Amino acid sequence: MHRCLLLPEILEVIFDFVFNSMKVALERSVSIFHPIPYILPSCDHHDRRSVFCLALTCHAFRDIALDLLYSHLCSIRPLIKSLPHSELVFSGTASLVLTSEQFNSSIPYAARVKFLFMQYDHHGTVYATLLASAPKDTLIFPNLRSLTWYDGRITSIPVLRLLLLTLETLSISIAETSFRQAIIPDLHITAPHLKAFELMGNYVATQSEIELLLLTYHEGLTKFPFQYCNISSSLLDVIATWPRLRWLTLQLGSDSIPSVPLHTPQMFQALTHLNISCNNLGIFTSFLRAFRMLRMDSNTYSLECPNLKTIHINAKECNSSSTWSELLSSLTCTKLEHLIIEELCDWFSCTLAVFDFHPLLVHPIALAELKTLVLIPNGYTSTITLTDTDIITLARTCPYLTVFDLRARNTPISLYALNFLVRCCRELRRALVCVNAELDALGRTLPKNDLDNDQGGLQPNTQLSQLHIGGKSPIACVGPLRPSTAPDLMMSIPRFLHMMAPRLRLWRSWYKGEYGRRWEMVSDALSVMVSDSAKES
Repeated sequence: MHRCLLLPEILEVIFDFVFNSMKVALERSVSIFHPIPYILPSCDHHDRRSVFCLALTCHAFRDIALDLLYSHLCSIRPLIKSLPHSELVFSGTASLVLTSEQFNSSIPYAARVKFLFMQYDHHGTVYATLLASAPKDTLIFPNLRSLTWYDGRITSIPVLRLLLLTLETLSISIAETSFRQAIIPDLHITAPHLKAFELMGNYVATQSEIELLLLTYHEGLTKFPFQYCNISSSLLDVIATWPRLRWLTLQLGSDSIPSVPLHTPQMFQALTHLNISCNNLGIFTSFLRAFRMLRMDSNTYSLECPNLKTIHINAKECNSSSTWSELLSSLTCTKLEHLIIEELCDWFSCTLAVFDFHPLLVHPIALAELKTLVLIPNGYTSTITLTDTDIITLARTCPYLTVFDLRARNTPISLYALNFLVRCCRELRRALVCVNAELDALGRTLPKNDLDNDQGGLQPNTQLSQLHIGGKSPIACVGPLRPSTAPDLMMSIPRFLHMMAPRLRLWRSWYKGEYGRRWEMVSDALSVMVSDSAKES
């Protein structure tokens, strides 16, 4: 074994990369939906099997791999199973009762746990083991920093309190009023180091509860997500005064729209992430419009959040063309890095919407730092009007773009415009956009307008690996074509795409309809080219 692999610092970097590889792959994959994120990701998104294999490889790997393996646990069962006679543990509804000394000496891995995911304990075996074995003078998990808790029963509170003292992040489902009233009033005592507090569950948060948290955590929570929780305008006015609030998730309703002058002129000064779920986008535009009117500011819809980097909106209903246009025109409040707007409506409730992409590009300063751009209207009747001119403007305005996702619901753009976007945005890794691959008889692309003559100086994009062109992207020949030149014509497209992005592979899942077979041929040819390039390098 090479001597560099004996250095703990190097092994930690390698093992951490392996451990998080599934999460990275998930982030880079194309999912059907873009759900509002939780502050604590699921521990199922880690490659535990590979790290376990590394722990068994050699003695030099063991401790470092186990440190990582036990840092994120979906249950305490792996710890209990490490005890002698572990086959007796959790058999039926019986639980194992240990003395504090046995617990401390028999579970050396407990100190490694930093993230714990506690699900509903139906039989109470886990709770009984923890309560019976909890040491009186030390902590069960001395280095626990993050906890996800999915049990809102009053009977679970004694166990929950055993885990709160060292926490910095707590994500908890507290739909029951009695459970919430038992936890929140003394949370600043039981969890004095808390910096992020996520409330999950479909309930209405009271202003007194939120004000209590504001007063007791005088340093201020930095993250405060309300997953599926309705927030009134008066309560939002209270939350907006927190000087260190960086992450806010809320469910926006009609009662969230302010109707009286705001409590303070400077709101959400530290906010970086704003995640909103709502019935329709019109509620959010009404929300922005109310802020403008109450501030007597006719120039902008801006929330005036100087540090805002992420806006993520999920709407449950379809929206009209005018709503989309108004929303895209209003996003001028800050220099955004991530913009995600998605409709999640059912297909039978979809309404016709055709809107322009151009209004988003009117304020280039607000988009100069943009890395993620996701606009997904309903996929059955909505269309985004996107021109080659828009693509050229987008490429010049957003040079740091890494994800461009329109779910191929746009009017097709030419290969010429796609080439300019991909080469100009050198960090672009994923694109979902409808393209028009019409070729003339000599196999050349047909740009609609020669908008720029400097494409020859742009270098290939070595980051782009996924291009999703949907099922409506035309791939056809324009003009007369001799049968002898047909194969070469079909090969000209993958050659063009491979020169544009040497790592590119097309996604086949959407290849249906009239042009499905042709795009499969392009994808097959690209796969061969990418494989050959990898062998050569």
